[in-house]
Formats: sequence, C-alpha cells, structure tokens
Amino acid sequence: MENLELYENFGKEKVIVFTSRKQKEIRVTVEGSRIKKVENEANVRFPYQEGQMYNRSIEIWACNHYFKINGKDPCGEKKIFGIKVSDIPKGHEFRLIYPNKFR
Repeated sequence: MENLELYENFGKEKVIVFTSRKQKEIRVTVEGSRIKKVENEANVRFPYQEGQMYNRSIEIWACNHYFKINGKDPCGEKKIFGIKVSDIPKGHEFRLIYPNKFR
C-alpha cells in the first residue's frame, strides 16, 4: 500500500516557496524529484537550476541564507556543546561562562 502511494505522488507537481527576511520569494516547481521551473523574485544567486534533482541540500542552502521554506524555518534548534539551548535552564553555569552563545 505504501509503494502505491509513493508511486502516485511521484509524478505530481508541487510548488516550494522560499521566503527571505525582506519577504521576497523564490518559487521552485518540482515534478517528481526534478526541478521543473525556478522563479527568482529575490534576485539572489540561487545555485539550483531547472533539470537538477531536488534534494535536502536545498534546505541547507535555505538555512544558511536565512530563507523560510513554505513559511517554516528549515534550520533545526541551535545547539551548544551538543545540548539544545532550550534544555539549558536560566542561571546555569554555561549561561554564565558563555553569555554570548545564548543571545
């Protein structure tokens, strides 16, 4: 059953919108796993072209260049010494020793 759903969704066309901080957009149309069309209204250098494979490296590019993907932040939560910032309580030694990391 899972393979059938994967096969049905493979050929469908979907639009992925990258939004910058200044609310400018890059629209990428993906059909299957290939980029079909790129509309760059943000006028930034978008390293992916029509015909290339769509993969997770595009999400990493969006994270590094402060873009949101379909309104969601692609970056994971910030970690310090392998610990999520939200898991370190106020007044902890890490916050006192390294105050610049917790801004």
